[in-house]
Amino acid sequence: MNRLRRALLLLAVCAFAMMCGSAAEEKTAYTDVVILSTTDLHGKCWDTNVLTGSVEKNSILRISTAVNEIREKYGKEHVLLIDNGDLYQGTQVSEYQLKQRHLGLSDAPLVMALCLKEIGYTASVPGNHEFNYPWDLMRETYMWLEENGIPVLAANICGDGTEAGMNAGDSVFTPYIIREITVNGHTHKIGILGLENCDIPRWDLPDNYPGLRFVHPGNSDFSMTEEVNLFLPKMKAQGCEFIIVSYHGGLGAAAGTELVYGVNTANQALRTIMESHDIDLMINGHDHTAGYSSSMIANADGREIPLVNGGGQELTHIVFRFTEDRDGKLIWEILETGNLDPSHFAVDERLQEIVRPYAEMAERYVTQPLGTAEGEWDENRQFLREQTDSVDLVAAACIRMTTRRIAETAEETGELALLAKAGTDHLDTDISILNCKVAENYVVHSGPISLKDVYRLNRFSNMVLVIPMTGEQIRAVMEENAAGRLSVRVHDGEAFIYSKGHQNTHLLFGGMNYTCDLARPDGEKIVIEGFANGRSFDPDMTYLAAVSDYVLGNERCGLRGFSADDAIWRQTDESGEVIQNLIAEYIILQGHVTPAEFNWTWKNTFSGSLEDTALPEKVAAALVSVPKDGQRVVIFSEAEQCVITGQQISGFLEAEAWGAQGRTLKSPRPDAALVFTVQAMENRMFRFRDPEGRWLVLTANGITLSAEPEREELTWWTLEPAYGGWNIVNAEMKNRAMEVRYGLAAASQRGEGDAFIFNFYELEQER
Repeated sequence: MNRLRRALLLLAVCAFAMMCGSAAEEKTAYTDVVILSTTDLHGKCWDTNVLTGSVEKNSILRISTAVNEIREKYGKEHVLLIDNGDLYQGTQVSEYQLKQRHLGLSDAPLVMALCLKEIGYTASVPGNHEFNYPWDLMRETYMWLEENGIPVLAANICGDGTEAGMNAGDSVFTPYIIREITVNGHTHKIGILGLENCDIPRWDLPDNYPGLRFVHPGNSDFSMTEEVNLFLPKMKAQGCEFIIVSYHGGLGAAAGTELVYGVNTANQALRTIMESHDIDLMINGHDHTAGYSSSMIANADGREIPLVNGGGQELTHIVFRFTEDRDGKLIWEILETGNLDPSHFAVDERLQEIVRPYAEMAERYVTQPLGTAEGEWDENRQFLREQTDSVDLVAAACIRMTTRRIAETAEETGELALLAKAGTDHLDTDISILNCKVAENYVVHSGPISLKDVYRLNRFSNMVLVIPMTGEQIRAVMEENAAGRLSVRVHDGEAFIYSKGHQNTHLLFGGMNYTCDLARPDGEKIVIEGFANGRSFDPDMTYLAAVSDYVLGNERCGLRGFSADDAIWRQTDESGEVIQNLIAEYIILQGHVTPAEFNWTWKNTFSGSLEDTALPEKVAAALVSVPKDGQRVVIFSEAEQCVITGQQISGFLEAEAWGAQGRTLKSPRPDAALVFTVQAMENRMFRFRDPEGRWLVLTANGITLSAEPEREELTWWTLEPAYGGWNIVNAEMKNRAMEVRYGLAAASQRGEGDAFIFNFYELEQER
C-alpha cells in the first residue's frame, strides 16, 4: 500500500508539473502579425512605362511577389495589407481604360482595382487623386471593390445634406473595419480606420464629389484629430485593442500650430498622433516621402507610436508580436520595421498576364501618330526658370483650343449671353496660367509626335478651365509667383536665378510678353508689354485665362481666390477631356508644329549689381570653390537660401534661412547651423563630420547624422557641377542626392531641380 501511495503521489506531482508547464507555455504564447501598406502607386500596374520603355521597378506586380513571400512565411491570416490611396491616376495603363469605361466603351473593372482584388488587399483608402474623376465612375469602382471583399475606408467623408436620402454628416464610405486575431487561444480585435485628405475641394472640381464634404459638420478647423476622435471611442467600445489609422495625408507640422485650411491642413499625420490617445499605428502618404517611415512619435500620453509611409516607391513592412498580460489584455512589441524596395522582387507572372490586355490597349493608344514637330526646338529643360519651346507648346494648345471650344459654345448658347457671363468684349483666350509637369525631363525634338510624347509633355491628366480675370488680378498672381517661387543669388559676377518652394504650384504664363526682374522689390517685379494676340495690357480690363484645375483655388498660389464657379468654359466629364486631349487635338489640326508659332516672349532677369565687392558689414561665412580637407564649412541651399542644421524632425534634418550676399553669408550665423569638418579624398569624394563626431550619412529613408553608420561607404559623397553650385551625390548610391524642400533636408532620387543645388561656405573667423 505504501508503495502504491508513493506511486500515486509521484503521478500527481508529475501531472501538476505538466499543468504548470502548460500554463507557462500559454502565458508566453504569441502571435506575429505583419502589417503592410502601399501608398501613392499612381497606376503603376505594368512592368514597363509605356511612355518611355523604362522598367517600372516599383510596380504593383513586384509588390505582389513581396506580399506572397511574406504571407508564405507568416501565414496569410497573419498579414494585413492596406492601400493608402492615389491608386488609379498616373500611368496610361491605368488611365486609358478608366476613360474608356467612363465613355461607355468598356465594362471591365479598373485595372488597379482588379490588382487589389487579385492580390487580396485587406482594405483600400481613397486618395486625393481618386477625385480627379467623375463620382459615378469612382463610386462604381468602390462598390466593385466592396463586392469583392475589399472595403473602402474613409471615415471623414460624409454627406453635406444636399443629396436626397443622406443627412449632413452621414458616412459615405465605411469608416473602419475590425479584424480578429487569435493570441494564446483567445480572440482579439484589430481596428483599421481610413482617413481621406480634407483638402480635396482645393484641387478638384465639385462635379467629382457632389454632395460630399471632407470633414464632419462642426469641424471648422479641418482637424484630422477631431475626425479620428469621432470614431476611436466607437472602435474601443466594440472591443478594438489595437487600432491602425490609414491616412492619405503627409507628415505635416507638430501639434500646437494653428490649422489654416489650404496652408497646413493637407498634411496632419504628426499632429494627429501627438493629439490622440488610442492610435497604435499610423500609415500615411500623399507627400511622396519615405524618409521618415518607421519613426516613433509620442502620442498625447507620451507613448511612442510607429508611423510608416511608403512614399510611392516602397512597401511598408512592420511586424508586431502580440501576447497577453496576466489579465488577458493584448500587449505587443515591434519585432521588425522598415520599408521594402519592390525592385528586389520579381514580377508576379500570374498577375502580369491578368494586366497584359490593359497594357497592350494602352500601348496601342499612346503610340498613335498625331503630327510632326518641325524647325529647331531649343531642347531646354530648365522649364521653371526659363522660357522653353516644349512648355510653350502646351501653352499654345491650351490657349488656341480653348478659344476654339468657346466659339463652339457660343454657337450653342449665343455669343451675347457668353460675353455677358465673361464680362469681356471678346471670347478668345488671352493667356494660359498652368503648372509644369513634364515627365522625366522630356523635350520636343524635330520629328513625329505621338500621344506618347503628349503624355510626357504633361504627365498629369488635369482639366482646363477658362476664367475671366482683370489685368490687376493677373498681375497680382504673377507678382506672388515671382516673390514665392523664384530666388536670385549673385556671386562670381553672375546672377543665378532659381526655382524654389512648391514646384507643383509654380506657375508659368503663356501668351503674354513680359519680364520678371528679380532686382526690383516685391510687388514691382513684373513688367508687362502686352498679349501675343495683340491686345494691350490694362489693369482694369477683363481678359480670359486658361488655367489648370489643380492650381485653380489652390492655397499655395495666387489663384486661391478663384473656383470652377468662375469658369465660362471647362472641359466636361461627359467628354472625358483632359489637358492631353487639347494638346493632341491642337497637333492634329496643325499637322505640324514649329516653335515659330509661339509668338510671345518672357524672361526672368536681374538688373542689379553683379559686383561681389559690396559685402555686408559683418560676414559670417564666405564661399569656397571646392571644400578642402580639414575645412569647417556649412552646407547652403542656393535656391532656398537656407543652411542645413542639426535639428531633426522624423528622420529629416531641418534647414534654416540665412541671409546671403555676393560670395558671403551674413552675420549672425543661425544658432542651429550645422558646421561640418571636411574629410576630402581624390576624385571629389568627401565626408562631413559634425562637432559631435557624427557623419552625414545616407540611410534607406533619407539622410541622418550617425557616429556609427551601418556602412562607411554611405558616408561618402561626390560633388558634381551644377548651375551656380554643386549636386551632392552619394558615392555608394549614385541615384541619391541631397536636396532641400519645404525647410527639410533629405537625400532623394536624383533630379535636375534647383532643390538639389548647394554650395559650401567656410566660417569667416577660420579663414
